[in-house]
Amino acid sequence: MAVASSASVSLQQRAAAVFSSSFVKGTNASSCGGGLRLSSSPSVSFGVGNVCPRVTAMATKRVFKSTKPGRKLSWLPGVKGGGNLVDPEWLDGSLPGDYGFDPLGLGKDPAALKWYREAELIHGRWALTAVVGIFVGQAWSGVPWFEAGADPAAVAPFSFGSLLGTQLLLMGWVETKRWVDFVNPGTQAVEWATPWSKTAENFTNTTGQQGYPGGKFFDPLALAGDIKNGVYTPDSGKLERLQLAEIKHARLAMVAMLIFYFEAGQGLTPLGALGL
Repeated sequence: MAVASSASVSLQQRAAAVFSSSFVKGTNASSCGGGLRLSSSPSVSFGVGNVCPRVTAMATKRVFKSTKPGRKLSWLPGVKGGGNLVDPEWLDGSLPGDYGFDPLGLGKDPAALKWYREAELIHGRWALTAVVGIFVGQAWSGVPWFEAGADPAAVAPFSFGSLLGTQLLLMGWVETKRWVDFVNPGTQAVEWATPWSKTAENFTNTTGQQGYPGGKFFDPLALAGDIKNGVYTPDSGKLERLQLAEIKHARLAMVAMLIFYFEAGQGLTPLGALGL
């Protein structure tokens, strides 16, 4: 039994030596007896005799696992150089729709970058709503959007002063709450929305991201999640696709609104410009 055991150990050592020799040739490593050390990963070292190549190889895979966000596309795809003009170092591609466009360097400060993204998102959503309202309103009434408020035939259930005061009061309250939630995320999500309701959990931020609360109230069709047994569960894959689509459409809507303003200065409307 002792002879057989000794022979088995000898065969294992020879096999390990052959494996170690071929491994060292392919990895430029030092001797294994004192602990194999890969030249590409000097901080990883194991002294486990003849089995160290296999252990070190497994450890090397862990060390070189990248956690950096995927590289973003460039807003000037034909230009490879340009430094921070084309590929700003403070933009890492983690924001939806990040194409490295920041020629003025407004996003160098992380706090400012967070606020600018919040502002872009809110203005983009307003622009999306406005573009739809302008087309539908004029198609329905025939009144240009920049003349609708002064048209005598317009039906107004409230006076201008009442409407303006109500808007300032309600918008001021909502925008103040949004600002507080931006400064201290999560503090305004439930209590202020439905203090009297037993279903306040429907208003909680299920995604954990600023500007994308999700949940039953903000995502009733479960476009960015799933609802099973009355419980809303966010889906990160769906959410990322919708975030990218929304910011692209929002930017297009803001450009469209700028064009609408120039058209209105010439007395033209979007439908009129299209010949409708």
